[in-house]
Amino acid sequence: MEIREDKFSVKTFECQVDGNIKIVSLMHYLQEVAALHAEQLGLGFGKLNEKHVYWVLSNLRIEINRFPKWNDEVTVRTWPSGYTRSIATREFVGKDQNECELFRAGSQWMVLGKQSGRPKNLFHLDLNLPKTGPKAISEKLIRLEPQDVYSEVERIRVPYSSIDLNGHVNNTEYVRWGIDALRKAFKLKKDISFVHATYLSEVFEGDELDLLVSRSKKGHFGILERRSGRESNVHIMEIGC
Repeated sequence: MEIREDKFSVKTFECQVDGNIKIVSLMHYLQEVAALHAEQLGLGFGKLNEKHVYWVLSNLRIEINRFPKWNDEVTVRTWPSGYTRSIATREFVGKDQNECELFRAGSQWMVLGKQSGRPKNLFHLDLNLPKTGPKAISEKLIRLEPQDVYSEVERIRVPYSSIDLNGHVNNTEYVRWGIDALRKAFKLKKDISFVHATYLSEVFEGDELDLLVSRSKKGHFGILERRSGRESNVHIMEIGC
C-alpha cells in the first residue's frame, strides 16, 4: 500500500471568525492530496482524460477530533483502500505539527464518462487500482438518504466561480452552501464533530437550487439540496456538533 503525505500551513483566508479552519478549506486539502496521489499513481486527470472520463466524489465522511487554527501545520496522509465495479475508496488522516490527530476521513469516488456523464465500470478501464487497504474510520461508509421533514431556507443560482476543472460544481461548494443555509436556520453553539456528504447529481453554472435543512432528535443537522421546481435531489449532508 502506497501512502502519500503532504503538509499544509493554515492561512488566514482559510479560517473562520473563531480562528478555526473552515470545513471547506479542510476539504480543499483532502481534494488536493487525493488529486496529487492519483497523478503519482498514474490515475490522475491527464490519464483519465485520455480515456474521456474523470473522477467525481460520491460520498465523504470527515470525523473531526480538533480543528487546526491559523499558522498550524497540517499533515494529511492518504491512500486508496479498494474498489468495486462502480466505486473506488480512499482514506485520509490529518495530524498537527506535534503528531496529534486532527481528523480522519473516508471517501468514495466514481468515474464518469465525459460525453454521457454516467458512471463507468471500473473493471473495464484498466486503471490498475489497488484492491484492498485499511479503513481510516470505524463506521461503515454508507450513502445518506433524505429525511422526512425539511424546511426550505433559500434558493441560489450557481455562479461561475463554483465551477471546477471538470466543468461542474466543485464538491466543496455544496458543503459551503449547506453550512451557510444551516447557520441561517439554527444557532450552532458547538464545533462540528463530523460532516457526511453524499453527492447525487452534477450541477452546472446557472442551475437553480433550493437549500433545505432539518434537525434530528439526535441533535444532528441535515441539509438537502435539490433543483428548484423539481423533486431532483443533488446533494445530502449530515452534520454533528
